[in-house]
Amino acid sequence: MSRSTPFRTLAVFAAAVLAACSDAPTADVAPESRSPLTQPSLSKRIVTEPTTGPWSRIIEGTTGPGALYALYVPRDWNGDAVFYAHGFRNAVDPVDLRNQDKRYAVRDALGAMGYAVACSSYSHNGFAVKDGAQRTHQLRGLLASALHGQPARSFLAGHSLGGDIALALAERYPDQYDGALLLCGMVGGSLVQTQYLGHVKALADAFFPGAFPGTVEGVPEGTVITIPQVGAAVQSNPAGLYAIASSAQAPLPFSPVGSVFDPTSIACQTLVGSLWAGLSFHARGINDIVALTPGQSPFDNASTAYAPNAMPLLPPANLPPLFGFANAMVTRYSADIQSTNYLSRHFTPTGELGVPVLTIHNRWDPAVPLVHEDELRARATAVGATGNLLQRIENSYGHCNIAPGTVVQAFEDLTEWTATGTKPAN
Repeated sequence: MSRSTPFRTLAVFAAAVLAACSDAPTADVAPESRSPLTQPSLSKRIVTEPTTGPWSRIIEGTTGPGALYALYVPRDWNGDAVFYAHGFRNAVDPVDLRNQDKRYAVRDALGAMGYAVACSSYSHNGFAVKDGAQRTHQLRGLLASALHGQPARSFLAGHSLGGDIALALAERYPDQYDGALLLCGMVGGSLVQTQYLGHVKALADAFFPGAFPGTVEGVPEGTVITIPQVGAAVQSNPAGLYAIASSAQAPLPFSPVGSVFDPTSIACQTLVGSLWAGLSFHARGINDIVALTPGQSPFDNASTAYAPNAMPLLPPANLPPLFGFANAMVTRYSADIQSTNYLSRHFTPTGELGVPVLTIHNRWDPAVPLVHEDELRARATAVGATGNLLQRIENSYGHCNIAPGTVVQAFEDLTEWTATGTKPAN
């Protein structure tokens, strides 16, 4: 494409991309409403008894250093419980129990089916894998107290970063949880995610110098990457977009509807949306990751030879000069061993699945790429645990773009699997 190719349609497309990437800052709705007198505090818990809906009691309180929790006891409890872990939130956002990733709809559907549900806000937002695992596991004791005993069966569920958390708990405590439902999850581990976003940022800085603030290792506080900003960069050098998407290290996904070379097509617009998602999620999380890890940098491309993936978007003749440019111009970073050790601990899957694990992932996920599912499957295969792994792919674009009905059906399949021992059909 020529450098003058019009990408003006991208501004119109921004709303659609934001809707598809439900972890985006604008996609979260307001927290559950509470009157000032019912705010949870360290000194007490609040119990309400709704007159309508599936819940006989809702118990809210605070545990740990400022983590809010909510326990939902159904009117007709079936003896089982679900422990839910939420996805990534900006570190500067308020700690609350908001309706993220349509979880209220799923929660209430589970309540109508008789399941007790427990969730935590975690103590802090950002890259809260370690804290999220601690706070989510604490819910077992809190719910057991409210129910006057442990549930007959306990299930884990989580979106995005919460999928990482739920998987960590399922692997570590197979005697305390009976199964896990992981939705658009970072199931390949924290290092897989930080490397992918780091490569997107490093390559974007090489092909669009000065277009996006900061570096792979950090951005100015308050940085927000916008679709118009990405569109302007792509318009200045369209070949850079196709080179990044053609790389083995940052293969930007797109919905295959129309031509990626036609700016009015869904294919091109979702491809640009994926560049935005990678840069946006990097900007939202990198400062917090660096602050949490004890070293300097969690990203490493010091010896990376950027090369085409198996299905590059550009003709073979165009690839050598573009990747020669990338390898010559990209900034090189060396990961600090303490940082990589921290991310490995919080969390890298072992693949040793002692309980049934069912995952759902959008095929074209621009924020948590499908390679996570490949990594989890490889690890489960290496230890002979694929009998406890069922992976489902939604043929759609977006991050956590999974309908509540699909989630509820998957949960029913998971519970039937644990009850009968028969793995459901894919």
